[in-house]
Amino acid sequence: MPSDTDTTVGLVLLNIVLYAFAYQLQRPVEPFLIKSLSEGADAKTVAKTYGRLQSFFQAAQTVGSPIVGALLDKIGARYCSVIVFLASAASYAILASSTTLSHLFLSKLAATLQAGFLVAQAGVAAATATAPPAVRAAALGRLTTAYTIGATVGPTVGGYLGTTGDLYRGARLAVGVSLCVEINQCVGCTAVRKLHCHAVEQAS
Repeated sequence: MPSDTDTTVGLVLLNIVLYAFAYQLQRPVEPFLIKSLSEGADAKTVAKTYGRLQSFFQAAQTVGSPIVGALLDKIGARYCSVIVFLASAASYAILASSTTLSHLFLSKLAATLQAGFLVAQAGVAAATATAPPAVRAAALGRLTTAYTIGATVGPTVGGYLGTTGDLYRGARLAVGVSLCVEINQCVGCTAVRKLHCHAVEQAS
């Protein structure tokens, strides 16, 4: 039977794969979405707008990361993960319903607390706190691999969805994935508690 640590780390790895997958889904079509909302703007204008959008997103992340870090200290990784994925779902939902360029920027503002990898690192660190250093290092290494898997598959799927003529399909899928992760977290936390109770019963 897997230990509490193995189960928790496994759930975090699954969540970070889905997090990266959802995050990358809309990236390939965002320039085309900007063009469709810019009423015939030329390529130079679209490029400048896309650059500003990405800079705005990074600025929001810069502000949000310390906030998430402070929340990690106060409420822990599990509850921070709930906040992160709800923020992600909100960001993708705004993007999926955007009808103006302002909505695109608003979707990035909603992603201020979208610090999934930071929270995942904290979750793995907490889960392996009593494990040997080699086990902790291996778990953190797998976390990077998990993110890379999601970030590799996401743009491919998002680009394919964009070829269907619906530039919002990737964002809608990202909303569903983020909400599924929330469900997975609830189910996973219940499973971890059951494993812990079973271990205590066996030890007594």
